[in-house]
Parts: sequence; C-alpha cells; structure tokens
Amino acid sequence: MSPRPTIKTIAKETGLSTATVSKALNGSPQVRPDTRDKILDVAKKLGYEMNLSGVQLRTGKTHQIAMITVISSPHDDEWGGVGYAQLVYGVSDVLHDTPYRVVQYQASSYEESFDIIKRIVANRKADGIILPGTRVKDKRVEFMQAQDFPFVTYGLTEAEVPHAYVDTHNQRIVSICVERLIAKGHKRIAMLNADMVLMYSRDRENAYRQTLQDAGLVFDPNLVANGELTPAFGREQFFEMSMFDDPPTAYFCANEATAMGVLSGFHVRGYEHGRDAVVIATDDLNVSQYFSPPITTCYLPISKPSQVLGEFMLKLLNGEAPEKLQKLFVPDLIERSSDELRT
Repeated sequence: MSPRPTIKTIAKETGLSTATVSKALNGSPQVRPDTRDKILDVAKKLGYEMNLSGVQLRTGKTHQIAMITVISSPHDDEWGGVGYAQLVYGVSDVLHDTPYRVVQYQASSYEESFDIIKRIVANRKADGIILPGTRVKDKRVEFMQAQDFPFVTYGLTEAEVPHAYVDTHNQRIVSICVERLIAKGHKRIAMLNADMVLMYSRDRENAYRQTLQDAGLVFDPNLVANGELTPAFGREQFFEMSMFDDPPTAYFCANEATAMGVLSGFHVRGYEHGRDAVVIATDDLNVSQYFSPPITTCYLPISKPSQVLGEFMLKLLNGEAPEKLQKLFVPDLIERSSDELRT
C-alpha cells in the first residue's frame, strides 16, 4: 500500500516549498492563481485529503462557513421566489477548491437565528458566518462585531461600524422600475413589498416615495402592502386594491412569486395585462420570461451575489478589512412588455 500523501509529498512533486503548498491548500490569496492551480491539481492526482480534525486541533480552524437562514414554516407550501439553496450553491462553488465548506443552519425566527449565532461563536463551530436577510438595526450583526467574529451579510444594515456585505442596489432598482412606469403614463402605482423590519424593504419604500415625489405624484399609503412575498400575498393584495374607487394601473412587485399572484388575480377578475393594468417585478431566477404574458423585470442572477459572498468570506478569513469588502449590484432591466395601457 502506498503511503498516504502529505504536504511534503506535494511539495516534492511540485518543486515548491511546504509553506507555499500549505498556503495554497488553505486558500490563501498570497499564492498566485497559477501556482495554486498547479498545487491543487497535484494534490488531487495524489489523492491528498486534509485531516481537518488535526488542523482544527493545531490551528483552531474548523474550515466550516456557517450560513444562517430564517425560513418559513415547513408546513407552508407557498413558493417564495429565490430559495437560500441557490445562495449555498453559489458560495460552495467558490469554496470548492479550498478546505472550506458551507454548513447551513435553518431557523424559524429571527430570535432563533440569533441564538444559533451565539452558539456558533461561543463554541467556535465555524470560522465565519454568512447572514442573509438583514434588519435595519440588526442585533446579530452588532453581536458578531463585538465578538470580532468574521461575517458577511447578504444585505445592508445601519450598523455604526462598517462590515462586509453584498446586496442588490435596492434604491436603484425601485427608481429604474417606478420611473419606467411613470414614463409610460402610470400615476397610480402599487408597491408590493416585504416586511418593513427588513433593511431592503425599508430602502425600497423610501426610494418609491422619493421617485413619486420627484415626478410630482402624491404618495398614497393604501397603494403599499408589506408581507411574505408569495403568490398568495400578491393575489390577495390585487383583489383588495383592484376594488378601490381609483385602482392602481401598475403593480410593482418585490419578487416573481408575488408578481405571479397578481397575474393570477388578473385572470380571476378578468383583467388583461396591458389593457387594465400592468405588472413589473424584480427577480433572481428569470422565471418571469415564462409567465403569460412575460413581464418586465429587473434581473440579477443569484450566482453573482453568491459568488462574491464566498470571495469576501475568504478574504475576511485572510485578514482583509471588512470596510473594503462591500458590493452593491445593479440588476439589468429586461423589457418584455411595453408596460403602457392600450387606449
């Protein structure tokens, strides 16, 4: 039986130092990409496997990245758009050739997610945390900063101390979509938004108000609804708003699932898209190209932010300052409808 390959074996095979090999296997940015690829290829050929338990004993590292997600009840079968599984896949792809792996922790509430974070930090169950779904004043963020624990959020916060984050430019999304609808002649624009405890939801409503004001339109609170972004929510809000004396002629939906619900309501009430009202949405899956009719969306592939989340996590773990690891994505506007009302 051949002896088990070690870092020294790889160093001998590649002609590189054991220090360089070790850094490459640990995902250090100090190693040039071509050198790292060479080392990883040789390690794979030799069948090298890191002894993570031994590494943890020596270094205190677990080589695990925890992703903490708050999910709906398992008994709720409503589709809610992009699932956190897509984020996990994207981050895992970035970490594929490093010793790190993503471990997902699911919580049923904000409070439970905070408890999970406290246990992870106290027991050093992971080397870093990725946290989607941030709040305006997020106690979880403040706690991790106080503990000097590496983390990247998928979402902004109003934390006094800068932290690493990746997010969609939510204010820009709203201005793009609402300005388009106003230019198409709409004056009664409904906004179906997420719960206002979420940072991105608040940013979107603020941008909605500002865009209306800049166009000289009056903000009507009855045209804004907040809730869980599912088809049921979208259809329920359409049923309610379509009964107003002066109903909306456009529905701006925070995701594709909600937009699907509004379109379902159109069918039930005998509405025709483009004749009675229009729907426009933001999305991450591009499912809306298959709606009937297809609708205009602001599209950002989930692979983009998930990849940067993984990259930022690695850079944090290698000592880069959090304030240098901040990224906002502006989605592309995909026009699938004129979004005007036919006269």
